[in-house]
Amino acid sequence: MKKSIVTLGILLSTTAFIFAQEKQTTGTTKDSTKTNKTKDIEEVVVIAYGTQKKGEVTGSVGRVNAETFKDRPIARVDQALTGQIAGVKTRSTTGKPGEPLEIRVRGSASISASNSPLYVVDGMVVDDMGNVSPDDVQSIEVLKDAASTAMYGSRGSNGIVIITTKKGASGKPVFSFSQYYGIQTIEKKLDIMTSSEWIDYATESINKRWVALAPGNSASDSYAIRANYFNLANTTDYNLANINYMIDPRWGTNQVANIDWQDVFYRPASVQSYQLSARGGNKNVKYLISGAYFDQEGLAINTGFSRFNLSAVIDLNISDKWKAGISFRPSYSKSYGATVDGKDNLAHKMLSMVPVTELSAGLYTNFWKNTRYRWAGSTQSPIGVMENTTNNTNEFRLLSSLYVSYDILPDLNIKISGGATNNFNLNNGYTPTFDLITNTPGQVSIASRRTVNYNRYLGEALLNYKKSFGDHSIAAIAGYSAENYRTTTQYNRNKGFPNDDLKTFNFTQSASVLNSEYTASEWMLISMFGRVNYDYKKKYMLLASIRRDGSSRFGWDNLWGIFPAFGAGWKVDKEDFLKDVNWLNNLKLRYSWGENGNNSIGDYRAFGTLGGGNYSFGGSLSNGLIPNTIENRNLTWEKTQSSDFGFELGILNRIDFTADYYIKKTKDLLLEQPVAAVTGYTTMWSNIGSVQNKGLELELNTKNLIGEFRWNTSANIAFNKNKVLQLGRDNIPIYTGFSNSTNIIQVGQELNSFYLYEAIGVLSTADINNPNVAKTSGAIAGDVKYKDFNGDGIINEDDRHIIGGPTPRYYWGFTNTFTYKNFDLSVFLQGQKGGYSYALLGRAIDRTGMGTTTNVMGNWANRWRSDENPGDGKTPRLDGTTGSLLDTRWLYDATYIQLKNVTLGYNFPKDLVNRLKISSLRVYVSLENVWRKDHYYGGYNPESVQSDGTDYGAYPNAKVYMMGLNFNF
Repeated sequence: MKKSIVTLGILLSTTAFIFAQEKQTTGTTKDSTKTNKTKDIEEVVVIAYGTQKKGEVTGSVGRVNAETFKDRPIARVDQALTGQIAGVKTRSTTGKPGEPLEIRVRGSASISASNSPLYVVDGMVVDDMGNVSPDDVQSIEVLKDAASTAMYGSRGSNGIVIITTKKGASGKPVFSFSQYYGIQTIEKKLDIMTSSEWIDYATESINKRWVALAPGNSASDSYAIRANYFNLANTTDYNLANINYMIDPRWGTNQVANIDWQDVFYRPASVQSYQLSARGGNKNVKYLISGAYFDQEGLAINTGFSRFNLSAVIDLNISDKWKAGISFRPSYSKSYGATVDGKDNLAHKMLSMVPVTELSAGLYTNFWKNTRYRWAGSTQSPIGVMENTTNNTNEFRLLSSLYVSYDILPDLNIKISGGATNNFNLNNGYTPTFDLITNTPGQVSIASRRTVNYNRYLGEALLNYKKSFGDHSIAAIAGYSAENYRTTTQYNRNKGFPNDDLKTFNFTQSASVLNSEYTASEWMLISMFGRVNYDYKKKYMLLASIRRDGSSRFGWDNLWGIFPAFGAGWKVDKEDFLKDVNWLNNLKLRYSWGENGNNSIGDYRAFGTLGGGNYSFGGSLSNGLIPNTIENRNLTWEKTQSSDFGFELGILNRIDFTADYYIKKTKDLLLEQPVAAVTGYTTMWSNIGSVQNKGLELELNTKNLIGEFRWNTSANIAFNKNKVLQLGRDNIPIYTGFSNSTNIIQVGQELNSFYLYEAIGVLSTADINNPNVAKTSGAIAGDVKYKDFNGDGIINEDDRHIIGGPTPRYYWGFTNTFTYKNFDLSVFLQGQKGGYSYALLGRAIDRTGMGTTTNVMGNWANRWRSDENPGDGKTPRLDGTTGSLLDTRWLYDATYIQLKNVTLGYNFPKDLVNRLKISSLRVYVSLENVWRKDHYYGGYNPESVQSDGTDYGAYPNAKVYMMGLNFNF
């Protein structure tokens, strides 16, 4: 209620301000208000299998125009959606160049199937948007409710993202060129112990062990005394030192090097983009041809991504009745560099490296022939690995389509279209010997090659009918669609190559084969669908649609599914009782209901499949096939029923406000469940349970000031609440997350709720002596203090409990654009409130008991040392006994606010542009990811988490400082 009052207050305040401005600038004459009243909503939006005037849409459709992101350094189209549409949540699970964002529309509902929306590019369904250059995009529509998505039936439950690309236009050829260049820096460094802090930490830990080793040992005992204890004759040979009990006497002197590994692992990196297009045509032929090049160095050394795009779109008016068109979009991309993020990968190892090393080892400690610094343990220098490991992925993609349409009657049209998506992906990896075993060149080098061919074909026939008679209008569509998908994968991995310098994959040169695999999978979808739109006087609108899908992914008894939808709209502002309310240019109420499906699981999950096995015949083994999965003839689609209540308000043609309240219930959840061992199998795919999402979305667009100085505002906010309603017959909880231990799926709670021990401080001596204070077995002063959740006086597994989940309470975007003469300034903020992130990376680095051969988080400088020196009250003693427990010390509030983009641009005046023999010229500077405020200590970015809210060292995001120019000629 309080939030609603605040929102209403903002709306009323803005309205009052604009009313005042309207009065000052235009007065209140009858003519001016009549213009406001009679202006209709003429903006056209793209919907499933067509377009529609925005004012006639009965569903919930969000839109992002190309103008919104044309000056931003985005590598992929999905980045343009961040913070722009209420109910659309994007998340950068990794800052690695070229990687896609995770997109969620109105929350997550599935446990094992995909929660990602369906992507459609100019009518072609694609797996992602990677082969479309952002420069080629005209608009992006997101269909959010069932009435909008039901025409895609079994794939519409997670929303639909429709990308419409630029097309040709009649007139003389117009050439457009755009270019930008920028420098990236790491957005945030983790707080890892400095060399002096680590030396203090390691010294305390080693001294404790030394004193406990034998009676009479003292923390002040010298290196020589300790060396003598271990019978080390040469006390200056530090490579013989027992690092558990001996302190390097060179610490704190210039005989060792102090290193901040983040400063050498990450670097300032360039990003650049170039795009050239030609657009033109006449009444019979329209064309657009474009080419683009994008290159982004990775923040981590020796990593990066580059892409070439070509696009050709031709539309033909063959005759008054015949039309045709073809599009052709090839792209080639290359990503390179060793794997940085994730468990036990190079960023994790880099952050764990001790910040001290011998001068002779430097940045390459323990790397091949380099010296191994004894107190750095056995971990190889991540710098050496990054510089010498090959991991290159080359991908060629082709998206092509063709259509022919014929006007059977003035109101009846048939359109036949076909398209193909062809991807070829090649990954080459090479790990030289010296990355694996010190001083043994040529023995265990490993090479790998993976090739993936993916081909997707679509054929469709659409019959369109449009007719107006008097006050009535009707638009109907009927269609048939057939799609085929086939993927083949070849993977080879060999070891033992004779020469590490060649780095060429040659089977005949390797000593042995580690893996050699070939897989192929295929599935099909056949669909029939129809939709009818009706309106009376453009005032009352009705929609009804239905789709029938047949999918080869499901059981023989459930191959087909039917997905209906209904929508209604009422343009209240057109009623006679509001005809004299001249300041009101739009007031619409709408409602929709429908059912969608989700078929995003792997192939053959419903069927019993065969795998390799051995049979014994006559005392010898023979190769054969054995059953390896259980058939489930009843496996069927996940089904989502949703209702949407919409309200739209337009005032003075300067204020547009939209509110949507929705309820989504997903049932027949697809889940891979364990089965009894006596069956001979481990898991089986089944339909179990249901999940509900409900929420509120608000959008406000205003023209605050008009005239020579213009100020526009766009704001959106979305609230979503997620809850599990049912989990099979017995509602047994499902444990998920890291090692199936950090999260739980339980009835009555949100998906992937965190299920942890709750840390509430550090045990004092008084706590140890107090029998009423619950403790873990064997705990002493300085260990972590936990909440006794069940009140039995003992800390054990029964005290784990649900502590929130990854879903934010709300997320928002806020953009202000200012224009004065030829200058414009755009400021874009976005963020979220609530939800939690679990920093598995932080836990892996700083949990107790890690020893002295790794670095830890900086909070350990404020650790518990004694009752008199308790530190920050949260960080326990060294060598504690509870380091392995998954508790709330690494659980962080995921709230953040980010200044996402600031762009300042200048459009050169026409007289100057004309003298340059061009038609327009614009220059700009842009800053991306400028500033962020968050509570996330254990990782780089609270957004960079998996769907369950856990983060095991995601690649950091980059701040980008760039300049660009656009011109037409």
